[in-house]
Amino acid sequence: MTILLISDDDRSALACNLLAAQLKTRGQTCLTAGLSVDPKRDSPFPLSQPQVTLSLEALLASSLVETASALGVFLKTPEKLKGFIESHRNLATQRDRPAAPVFSGPLQASLGDDLMQQLYDHLGCDLLLLPGERQHQAVTAVTQHWPAESPPPRLLKTGLWFMPERPPLGSLNGGRATPPHLLVALVQETAPSATGGKAQLLRQLAQWAQASPDWSVVVQRDYSLDPELHWIPDFKPEEWSLPNNLIFAAPGQLLSHLASCSACVTVSSPWAMTAMSWGRKTMVVGDYGIHTKEGTTSWFGSGSMHRLRSIQHLDQLLELPDTNQVWLESMGWEVHDGVDRLINALEELKA
Repeated sequence: MTILLISDDDRSALACNLLAAQLKTRGQTCLTAGLSVDPKRDSPFPLSQPQVTLSLEALLASSLVETASALGVFLKTPEKLKGFIESHRNLATQRDRPAAPVFSGPLQASLGDDLMQQLYDHLGCDLLLLPGERQHQAVTAVTQHWPAESPPPRLLKTGLWFMPERPPLGSLNGGRATPPHLLVALVQETAPSATGGKAQLLRQLAQWAQASPDWSVVVQRDYSLDPELHWIPDFKPEEWSLPNNLIFAAPGQLLSHLASCSACVTVSSPWAMTAMSWGRKTMVVGDYGIHTKEGTTSWFGSGSMHRLRSIQHLDQLLELPDTNQVWLESMGWEVHDGVDRLINALEELKA
């Protein structure tokens, strides 16, 4: 098969390159294509460009799409995804040829309202990739009685393929039992959502850093941002007195920081799943409750939700219970042959 993987930002480009590498080791011809990742934006991920950089419009008109056996389309907005799929199928009809099957899926493991929104966003696909059993059960329950004239996509459990399965080489000292320790605070664009919530979280991180001088605390964004902007709107460094062992991460460091940290804290960043899978002590901040707007509904049952006030010194993070392994496996960590499942499913769609 010839599989074309299409992305349009730094997050989807990273996922497509991870998937392409796994497909190639299994003898599949695979190419990544799409929009060039803007190097002027501060991305938390290592720079990961598509092999072929084209606009989506140019890509649709190119021979790459026409000759592909299957298309993996991972675009940032559902409008872009829907438009690309419709245009792809319309062009195939005009050229009197079958349209290559399209597969896609969310680049995180979600539940509840977030998962239902992801299902709605991907209804036009032929094959919907879901991380684990929890997502598969929930989507199956919703779609099993849908009318035959508008069938949902075929569902496939593929695990956490969109993140590295193992830490990068050379960073296996993470999770060490003795100092110096590193805490990675995974901070997000939209959570906490309350006015002043991000500033409150930074103050808590500063207090922890001051009380724990043998720790380093790294404030690590999990999303890209223009260099002149800041995680906290209207942040003015001169108005803050931050301890020397608290720093803001440089671009491209998210994976290396997760690999080398002893502990991780977040409100609801999907990358906390990576920290958990890599065996890092992980605290999901429970102060904001279980709410869709905070992104916390997916973490219920993880055993990793704790209140900020439960930690006075960062050494206490190392004493927290490990993540609930049954929950972690049900969210996708139990599936380690997802790429093989994908290849088999695409072969069946071709037949």
